[in-house]
Formats: sequence, C-alpha cells, structure tokens
Amino acid sequence: MSFNVGLSALNAAQQEINITGNNIANSSTNGFKSSRATFGDVYAASVLGGGSRQQGGGVTLQAINQSFTQGNISFTNNTLDMAINGGGFFIQRSESGVSYSRAGAFGTDKNGTIVNSAGERLQGFAASASGIAAGGGPLTDLVVTTGEIPPRPTTLVSSVINLDASALPSSIIGSTLVANQGRSGTPIQLDLTDPRQNGYEANAISVVGSDNVTRLISVPANSTANQVAQLFSAVNGVTARGTSVAYISGLTAPATETTRFAINGREFEVDPTDLDALEQVMAAINGITSNLSARMVGGNLEITHNLGSDLVITPGSSGNGEITMLPSLRNSSGAAIAGAGPVTADVGAGEVIVIGGTVDFTLDEGVVMTASSVDAAGDPIDQSTRINSIFGDISGTDALAGVPFETNTFDPKNPDTYFRSSAVTVFDTLGNQHTLTQFFVKERPENAGDTANTWSVYLQVDGRNIGYDPNSLDGQPVLARFPIVFTDGGLYDQNQTPIEITNWNPVDAQGRRVGAGPVPGNPNVGENTNNSNFRIDLSSMTQFGGDFSVQSNNQDGFAKGQLTGLEINGRGLISARFSNGQSRAIGEVALANFANPGGLSNMGGTRFAETSESGAASVSGAGTAGLGAIQSGALEDSNVDLPAELVQLIISQRNYQAAAQIISATDAATQTIINL
Repeated sequence: MSFNVGLSALNAAQQEINITGNNIANSSTNGFKSSRATFGDVYAASVLGGGSRQQGGGVTLQAINQSFTQGNISFTNNTLDMAINGGGFFIQRSESGVSYSRAGAFGTDKNGTIVNSAGERLQGFAASASGIAAGGGPLTDLVVTTGEIPPRPTTLVSSVINLDASALPSSIIGSTLVANQGRSGTPIQLDLTDPRQNGYEANAISVVGSDNVTRLISVPANSTANQVAQLFSAVNGVTARGTSVAYISGLTAPATETTRFAINGREFEVDPTDLDALEQVMAAINGITSNLSARMVGGNLEITHNLGSDLVITPGSSGNGEITMLPSLRNSSGAAIAGAGPVTADVGAGEVIVIGGTVDFTLDEGVVMTASSVDAAGDPIDQSTRINSIFGDISGTDALAGVPFETNTFDPKNPDTYFRSSAVTVFDTLGNQHTLTQFFVKERPENAGDTANTWSVYLQVDGRNIGYDPNSLDGQPVLARFPIVFTDGGLYDQNQTPIEITNWNPVDAQGRRVGAGPVPGNPNVGENTNNSNFRIDLSSMTQFGGDFSVQSNNQDGFAKGQLTGLEINGRGLISARFSNGQSRAIGEVALANFANPGGLSNMGGTRFAETSESGAASVSGAGTAGLGAIQSGALEDSNVDLPAELVQLIISQRNYQAAAQIISATDAATQTIINL
C-alpha cells in the first residue's frame, strides 16, 4: 500500500512539473493561457463508508485548469496584428473545421484572405456592396481588396455656408449723360468772328456726389470740353471725358480744286484727284499729337480730339477754295445725329471756325446733376443763354437725367461684382477632377420679386458656363444663375426649387471633351454614370450677421484609387484606404464567447475547440455582448507569470523528492521484515 502511495505522489509531482514547465516554455507565446494542476486524494471506501480507521491511497490528478486572464498588450507595426482587450476569441476556419484563439497575428494569403500562420481564415461579417459593414449576419472569410476602386461621378454637392446679412448689393445703378448731344436746338457751336471762342455761354450746375455732398460747378464761357470734364471729375461719383469732332467735306472727287486749310495752326493741302495726298494729310494729322486723329467717314474727313480741346480750323493763306464744315455730332457712318440740326458753314479765306466738343459723363448711383438758377456768386443766370451752353437747352432747375445702366453686373473675373466665392472639386464619369465655383451676389431689393433676403448664386465649372436655357436652339451652356431666398430669421427658405446642373460638358485643360456630357432629353439628376448631371444642395445655408464662412463643402464623387493601407477600429471594422482619399469598409471581425471558457478543448497552436462543457459559441461584434475591444497593430502576450512559475517549479521539485522518500522508507521497512 505504501508503495502505491509513493508512486502516486511521484506521478503527481511529475505532472505538476510538466504543467509548470509547459507554462514556462510558452511564456513568450502570443495569446497563450497558462495552466495549473488540480489534485485530489485517494481513499478506498465501501458503500457504507470507510469509518474512522480509513487510510488514504495516495493522490490523483483531477484536472488541468487554464487561466483566461488578460495578457499584456504589445504593439507591433502590422495593422493586421490584433489583440483582444477583454473577453472573447477570434474565430478561425480551415478544412479541419472551426477553431478559436486569442492569438491575433494575422496576414494575408495570395488571394487577399486574412489568415494566421497556420493558414486558417479569420471569420467576420461581410460588408455591403456600398462599402458598409453589416455588423451581423452569416460568418464569412475576411478578404482585403488589393485592386483599385473605379471612379464615381459627382451627383451631389452639399454646401454649408453663412452669408453676411449686412452685405450690400454687388450691383450699382448708374447713368450716362452726354452733354451737347441729341438735345433739341443744340447744334455744334460755331464762331466766325473770334478765333479764340467756341460760342459756349457760362453756366452753373449743382451736383450731389456719391458722398452726398452738394457742389456748385461753375462752367466759364467758352470752356473747352476738356476743361468741363476736369471740373466735374473732381466730384465724387462722377467720371467725365471730353471729345471734339469736326467733319470737312469737298476734299475728294468730284471736287477738282486743291484746298488748303489749317487745324490748330498746322496747314495742310489736299488735291481731290490725288488719293495718296489725302492719305498723307491724314497721316500728318495723326502725327501732330497722340490726342488728335483723322480718318475718312462717309466721304468726309473726320478730325477728332479725344480729350475735348477745341478744334480751330481756317482756310489756307492763298485763299483759293472754300471748305464746308458739317455738324460734329455724327455717327460712325458719318450721318448727322437726330436733333443736332443741319449746320454747315462755308469758310472762306480769312475766316476762322472754332468747334467745341461734347462731354461724356458716367454718374454713380445716387449722383444727381441739376441746372442751377444762380451762379457761384449767387447772381441769377440768364435763362436765355441756357440753349447755348455746353449742356444744351436746359432751364433753371432741370435735372440732367442720363440713361440708367447697371454697373458691376456679374463678371466672374471681377471680384467687385460679387460678394464672395467658394470652390469645390467635382468629378466627371471618368474620374477627372474639375473645379465648381460658386459666386454669391447680394441682389437689390428694388428688382422685381426680390427682397432684402434675396441672393443669387452663379455657377461655373473650370471657368465655363454650365447653365441650361430651354429656349436655346443650339443647346449650348449659358451662365448658370439661381436665386437664393432666406427667411426673416436668416434660414434658407426650403420652398425653393432644387438646383440641378443638367448642361455640363466636361472638358480638359485643352478644351477637349472628357467624360460623359449631358444626355439630350434626359435632364434627370441621379446616380448615373452615363451623364454629368448633378444636384447642388444649399438648404443648410444661412444669412446671419457676421463674416462669410464656409463650414463645409462636400461632394460624393471621387477618382479611381489604389489601396494604400488598412485601418481596424475598436469594433473590429476593417476599412481600406485608397490613394483617392476614399475609405471603404471591407468587413468586420467577429468574436466568440463561451459560457464556460474553461471547458474548451486545447488543440495546440494556441487554438481551442468547442466542447459540450464549454457550451456553444456566442458570436457577435467586438465591444458588444460582453466581448472586448480590438486593438489593431498589437498582440496579446502570454499571461504566464514567469517568477511565480519558477517558484512553483521549485516546489514541484521538492514534492517529487519527498515522494521519492516515501518509496525509499517503504523499501527500507520491507527489507527489515525480510531480514527477520
């Protein structure tokens, strides 16, 4: 009996040494879980019990229990290395079946399938066709996409922008006014008596400038158009430029007599039968000064001073021949302007004609010019002289109304014509990128249908028009303009018509067509790859007081892309990163848990198999149902406590020595009995 007890003790000590040694041997094995031996004593017992004199029969190994406590986590440089921080097991499948492990050292095979070193395939949940992980469903092999993703054309552009509620309208209503043009009874001024005068009477004009300051401008008698322009250009909001024009007839065939004349003291001679002589005269006139020019218009010699100095014209000193002066107010064809009056003057030897000019005014918004009834000294102005002034036939308080026009009309090349702009990259059907620019213009409340909360957005792609005109016969793109209306609370009015771009023809930098253009008869906007249509969503825009700000400018298109890397989050979602900036989910790692992990069967290679004692596997995503989180780029270390195992090894060794002494003592006793 004593020999059996000693043998059982030796066997138990040996098993404990084996278990401890195995723990020590796997102290560097990733995902390894240490084990410990559980022993029980042995007694012989009958049905009625052993009684008070029952002796023990030794020791036996009852179980080897594994500890599933968390191991330390060490970080690596491999994204596919995964550690579970908490409960759960990776699920792996091979031809031999399903196994479970805490060791997360994974890579990919030639097909991109995620596998461990033994070739077992990691299981998880597949992603949908749109690249969204299902987060459930049947288990499948997880495969990393190694190819490229095709391009996707832009179908939606969403902008979140605030427009400054205090912004002023970009457009300005101005007017143009031409003094001494087209007014009844205002012919060219002629003076045949005094060569120093053009015949214009003195005048006074009251001007309210763009700075709301009223100024009285006194125009002296016989002022040249250039002098008048300089007087008024000093007023804020007024731009003025003088021009003097005269026409001389009878210088070409059928006239036969040579004509001599002088312009501002420079004498010329023209033979009507010699066209070259006339060309030479025009060249000579053009060479006098850069502000003086001559050309033939309607058979007449047109002489222009483009700053508005008076033109003084006299016949030649010999006196042979006369010249005929025509009204200076003529159009580009040489015809007299209506209302200027037919005025001619045959100028003979010793006579002089002085030709005054006109003044072109451009008045900014709010600028008002009114005839003053008094001059600068406060003396009344003789109203009868108004007809002979450079401003023509005006009375005491006439407003010099010009022709209204809108300045600063939208021009994408002129930032003064719009409030702000914003740009976003869009893609055509081939994945080529283009720049969509949005120009925001504050509209004037005076415009029909507009309010103080009305804006316009003008749109261009790569600086080209993309608007659609249903009345256009050729279907060519026009300037795209869409109204934007805000509520009194500064929010986007949701009742507005959506902005849809249906006439964009993608072209490259050389103007060559790339990608699909608009489809005739199919203006619909959708996720199509056969046209370039897209929608612009501005419904989140605001008009609050404050600076212009672009909070986001997003679009759903992208170019083709190559795989550049992987990302795995704490939920086990595996996402592929591509060179085009896109990220697409390719699957989600599944984890398994058991009601009794200690009941798992150890298969070696840090793998476990499900048993009846462990219970069926409960499968879910990481971070759910009591499962731990996944740490990418890390591995779980062995949970072996090496110092404790070394101490246990010493204890097991001493136990073994003590068991050997049981056998030695029993042998000595037996030998003594035999010797008796």
